[in-house]
Amino acid sequence: MMPRLRDALRSRRARRRWRRAATEAETAQAATLARVLPAAREMAATARELVQTAEARLHDHAAVRDAATVTAEWEWRPAPWSAPIRPGAVAGARDGTSLAAGVTLFHDCPLSEITLRQARNVDGRSGAPYALSLDVLGFEGSFLSLAMDLPGDAGRALRSGHLVEVSARIALERAATIYARLNLRHGPNVEQLLSALSGGDRPAGEMGGAFDLGLQEINPAKMEAAWLDLILDDPGMNALRIDDLVLTRRSRADL
Repeated sequence: MMPRLRDALRSRRARRRWRRAATEAETAQAATLARVLPAAREMAATARELVQTAEARLHDHAAVRDAATVTAEWEWRPAPWSAPIRPGAVAGARDGTSLAAGVTLFHDCPLSEITLRQARNVDGRSGAPYALSLDVLGFEGSFLSLAMDLPGDAGRALRSGHLVEVSARIALERAATIYARLNLRHGPNVEQLLSALSGGDRPAGEMGGAFDLGLQEINPAKMEAAWLDLILDDPGMNALRIDDLVLTRRSRADL
């Protein structure tokens, strides 16, 4: 499929044919338009999907390397920052709202005055092709978190000899504490490691946290899954824009 589409896009004859069809559509009969419209839609959708996927992967490939140090064994940028989500905006987001496969918003606020929106990243300082905004008005709940499942193989591969780090670029409307919580399910147990994201000496907006798995007793044979919760403390009447979020894993012996 990829070579055929590439050849079609590069073919001067094909481009002339589609340009001519677009011009003739202004005067064509309705019956003719009805016959060619499905093919035009299919070609446009396929080309649009290719452009979106290629841009995201190429941007992601170059940028993730900038976000991680050379000792990282594994790097991952979740879907809201690496690929388009559908729908791109959710108003009145309820508890359990899914943004992408393995990415879910959880909260216990009965008001649901929460809006989520994905947009193209135009900030050249960010490595991600997309940004995710979260706007919260009245909030009468006790928690709000964005849960992201680590890819299956990566989650099952975590061991006590690993250090997992999260790097993010976040802008807040008003000061608030943001926590990252790494959850490890192995056998009947779920271990939870909490880290407050801190700017430290980083430039404004850049935050990070780390999870030392050497302090946990993990049975590799029973390791089933892992997921990251991004938790906003006191979210009411606040807005945040997450321009990037990257997880990396390295061996503690390399430090």
